[in-house]
Amino acid sequence: MMPQQKIKRPQMREVFGFQVPSENYYLHKGHAWVLPEGDDRVRVGLDDFSQKLLGPAEWVKLPEIGKTYYQDHICMALWRQGHKASFEAPVDGVIEVTNPKIEKNPGLMHDDPYGEGWLFVVKHSNLKRNLENLVSGEDAVIWIEEETHRLLNLLDSRLGVTLPDGGAIVDDVYGNYQELGWRPLVQEFFLKNLTSRGFIPKVKWKKEA
Repeated sequence: MMPQQKIKRPQMREVFGFQVPSENYYLHKGHAWVLPEGDDRVRVGLDDFSQKLLGPAEWVKLPEIGKTYYQDHICMALWRQGHKASFEAPVDGVIEVTNPKIEKNPGLMHDDPYGEGWLFVVKHSNLKRNLENLVSGEDAVIWIEEETHRLLNLLDSRLGVTLPDGGAIVDDVYGNYQELGWRPLVQEFFLKNLTSRGFIPKVKWKKEA
């Protein structure tokens, strides 16, 4: 499959309203997805959890074509309402292609995260080892369930918001519950690898100005 072609959307499992690919896709703990394509390339995007948590982006900075990035290192960022969210690279490799549609319409990441909202293609250099740190299939479903329960615990403890039995998380969690704070949400769910290594200081949960 050539990088410019549309990708076939995967079969999905729904977890509290979040769409989780049931096969072929691998999820990084920073909420990027990886789709192997051929022998030495993977396509990368951000998962539905990230997009429903942060809401539609207004601007995005994609990684530089030709540059090498390494798993768990910052490779891109998006902005909303003046707030920045950085994301970690899910695999090692060289950026070959970025999605031109995303720069013109960042909202595609939110509206179609596993289709037209893909971000870039990587010529990978260490995929076998990288995949050991990712989850797929039923493991991905279980992990998103765990992430959702962490989010529900935050909503309950911070705001007293609970989810009815069988209910789904509202789209655009930040937009609906800005009291949670943008920066704490980003560090809690998208920069856990860097935070745990001490590169980014943990912050107290408090309302942002």
